[in-house]
Amino acid sequence: MKIYLIASLFVAGLATPCWAKEPACNGPEFQAFRTDFESAANANDKTRMVKLIAFPVEYWSAEGKRDVQSGPVKSEAEFLQRYDTLFTPAMRKHLHTAKLLSLPDGRCALSWHDANSEFTFEFRYAPESGFRAIGYEVGAY
Repeated sequence: MKIYLIASLFVAGLATPCWAKEPACNGPEFQAFRTDFESAANANDKTRMVKLIAFPVEYWSAEGKRDVQSGPVKSEAEFLQRYDTLFTPAMRKHLHTAKLLSLPDGRCALSWHDANSEFTFEFRYAPESGFRAIGYEVGAY
């Protein structure tokens, strides 16, 4: 009986992290991540910024000559190669005042409006790495 009890406690101890709740968008974990993300953006630190993004990215909007195109960014190397078009001064300018949103599935977003457009960074929490950017989208407002 004693062995059964010890084994049960051991199994329960292993399973407990699975039941742990993910950090909330308005919690200290995301706030620390946001500070780091904004700091890297304001410093235009490409190397630090790329570490705060979860690759591959399914969608990332970038302005073309006449319109906005959205598509995947497959790797850190691709992001760094296209950095100046994927991470612009206008994006960096609005990050500090962007509105924090809690999205379904535990995702978080930083969003702002400018003229007739809405700009949104989306983030997700991963237990092994913490919060990471998973996309950037521009749409009509």
